[in-house]
Amino acid sequence: MNLQAILKPGDVLAVRGGGLAAGLIRVGEEMSGKPGLDNHVAIMHHWQGGVPWGLEGRPGGVGWADLRGYAASPYTVSNCAQPGRTGAVRAQLADDTLRAFRMDDLFSQTVDGVVPGHVVCSSFAAFLYKLYGWDHPGVPDRACEPADWTAFALDHGWNVKL
Repeated sequence: MNLQAILKPGDVLAVRGGGLAAGLIRVGEEMSGKPGLDNHVAIMHHWQGGVPWGLEGRPGGVGWADLRGYAASPYTVSNCAQPGRTGAVRAQLADDTLRAFRMDDLFSQTVDGVVPGHVVCSSFAAFLYKLYGWDHPGVPDRACEPADWTAFALDHGWNVKL
């Protein structure tokens, strides 16, 4: 399999991590009636030296992620087969992702009077997809969870084994 032929800028990977926090996220998703398969989301950005690099939301903001481990996991769900995303627009989304680190629009509203000081991985992806008019999970950006991306990709048949 040629991963570079499959994984392209703008693709979303819903991934399963380990540890207590990851497990609690999945349990919370299941309690909400969502698939508790994944607990994190990363967006493919570019290839460099055979390494797929993506961006992901983290407690401290947005940062780079080597996606090889995510792509190798049998638990990863992607939307690689989602139609309607051209190469030129994918490249523009990747560039805009860098400018979106501030995420002013995503976090311009407060929750209980507090503006979040972090970026939630799945809401980051939903924000960018909405910005480009691409289909994305049908939940408000700030409420989007990894399970929403998992269900979205699986329900539409867009998951591709990486």
